[in-house]
Amino acid sequence: MAAPPSANILNLSGTWILNRQLSDDFDSTFQLQGISWPIRKILSWAGVALHLTQTSAPSSSSPGKPPVTTITAKQTITPGGFNSEEAYVLDNSVKHASLPIFGAVSVRTRYTPLDEIEDAELRERLAKDGATVAIQEFAESKGGDWKTEGVWGFEVVGGERRFTRTNITTGRGERVVARLAYDYRT
Repeated sequence: MAAPPSANILNLSGTWILNRQLSDDFDSTFQLQGISWPIRKILSWAGVALHLTQTSAPSSSSPGKPPVTTITAKQTITPGGFNSEEAYVLDNSVKHASLPIFGAVSVRTRYTPLDEIEDAELRERLAKDGATVAIQEFAESKGGDWKTEGVWGFEVVGGERRFTRTNITTGRGERVVARLAYDYRT
């Protein structure tokens, strides 16, 4: 189902279901991130649901500054038992987490103007929706074996407006790009 008109990068609250038919194959990304073959195969068939809640609150560390946005993401993967819950605080500060599939990672997230996104094709696709900003997520494995830049936004995919997450993963001299497209569920 297409994203409702009310959904945008400033209002992601809702349930988003990964549409595998409209998404890129993610196996090369997982392989670069060191995920084992059996786990990659499970994930290639699993259903993925993102339950997002987006809130804003005044900055406790910097009174008078703009409110800080937090996106709470509950990811459900069926089957597999790789469920996770993360809080993305869009203040560009580094957070450390341990994720079921990836282990120890450092992550930072922020709003970023589209003109600061390096990938020109991605910038164009996001701009077609009328956006001027996107969410940028930077993740790095504890050992530094891989880094992923994720760009969240809205694009027309399969003839409908959808929430997308484009991941650019680098490591061991390789670079892999994969876009995930999500259906909105009421």
